[in-house]
Amino acid sequence: MKEFIQILKENDLLRVIEEPVDVDLEIAHLAYIEAKKGEKGKALLFKNPIDKKLNKQYKFPVLMNTFCNKKALNLAFGRDYEEVAEEISKLIKLHIPTSFKAKMDFFMNLLSFKNIPPKRLKKNKALYDYEILNSLEELPILKTWEDDAGKFITMGQVYTQNLDKTQNNLGMYRLQMSDKNELLIHWQIHKDGANFYHEYKNAGFKKMPVSIAIGGDPLYIWCSQAPLPKGIFELLLYGFIKKTPVKLTPCENGIFVPYDSDVVIEGYVDLEEFKIEGPFGDHTGFYTPAELFPVMKVEKIYAKKDAIYQATVVGKPPLEDKIMGLGTERIFLPLLQTSVPDLLDYNMPENGVFHNLILAKIDAKYPAHAQQIMHAFWGVGQMSFVKHAIFVDKNAPSLKDYDALIPYILNRFDAEKILISEGICDQLDHASPNSCFGGKAGLDACEEIQVEELEILEDEKLLELFKTKVELLNLKQFY
Repeated sequence: MKEFIQILKENDLLRVIEEPVDVDLEIAHLAYIEAKKGEKGKALLFKNPIDKKLNKQYKFPVLMNTFCNKKALNLAFGRDYEEVAEEISKLIKLHIPTSFKAKMDFFMNLLSFKNIPPKRLKKNKALYDYEILNSLEELPILKTWEDDAGKFITMGQVYTQNLDKTQNNLGMYRLQMSDKNELLIHWQIHKDGANFYHEYKNAGFKKMPVSIAIGGDPLYIWCSQAPLPKGIFELLLYGFIKKTPVKLTPCENGIFVPYDSDVVIEGYVDLEEFKIEGPFGDHTGFYTPAELFPVMKVEKIYAKKDAIYQATVVGKPPLEDKIMGLGTERIFLPLLQTSVPDLLDYNMPENGVFHNLILAKIDAKYPAHAQQIMHAFWGVGQMSFVKHAIFVDKNAPSLKDYDALIPYILNRFDAEKILISEGICDQLDHASPNSCFGGKAGLDACEEIQVEELEILEDEKLLELFKTKVELLNLKQFY
């Protein structure tokens, strides 16, 4: 992490704060303000985090807003994220080579794959200068919002493996500190970590090993939220992007983590114990309700002598996750096109909180083509969490030009072209009456329709008309 901090500094993307700042609300609030600056924002390094209530000074600095803008994302990748997307697109379209040059290019492509799989270091060679901490209380874990249930680790890389150790998983789940050596793991029922949990439990085990890494190469945490197919280890993506394998070192519980992690928390999930996790101020601007989640018992905590504690702010967009999501959106477009070949482009607006809204441009070739693709979206991996989907044809404006796109959609709006469905949804779908299950809607706006001329009322007259039906305080028309 220190190496990447130096890279940020050399590119004028780092602001260092020497003054003492409280882990209780203050650090998160300053990072929240900085993230709202968009492309002009910088990463923040808090050199002297404190806890005023506990009268405590922490030894480890806190890094916030690591992925502060597109330039920082490219620096974490080591190259332009669009270049990565283009490379994936070319690999998907590989054909049988016919010329000598084509055969050599094909061979070189295959040869480059040798650096993708992670490299496991032997225990006697995986030595590093770590100290053992007594408890989680020695880490500058943040409380972000006033009504949060407590302090949460928000940039934790959660490493798990299945029962027979043939599958490894890296996930990014928030972790509530419920005691000095106890964490509550907020993994949703659809995630691989939760699947492994049930695998251990059904086999009669009482414990499941879990390790959490913080810091190290920032690309690790980006890979943790990548929507890869079930069973594919997320750090394979690191090797593909960086063209060098991740070096993994074994923990005492048998889980492997990156050898350059700044902090490593080892332990196990008690398969018989649940505790109330939350509330937690979430991406939607609302607090996620308190619910029961698994309990992780911490057995050992390792920290580098000069460790950096990495964290992020979760709240109303746009924030740091907008930039992380942009890289995901672009890189996974070619892979999504293998399942939906007539998909030309898609956009997940940050105000839709990613899974709650997607805009898609398609090459519509026949009636109900958009509806066909809606069903494909709702059945593919993490895209199945999408709640609202709007589809436009290939002649539509850019999916990021909202001023032009919104009138284009409205001119093609037809209630008959709305598909209402039900299915799994993200736990952040606060509109659903059920947890992780609810309604979905898709709009086919690919064809221009003939509509009768409408009378456009002023805001005041429209408000009076609505007041006869429902109780309203005010309204404003934008289009």
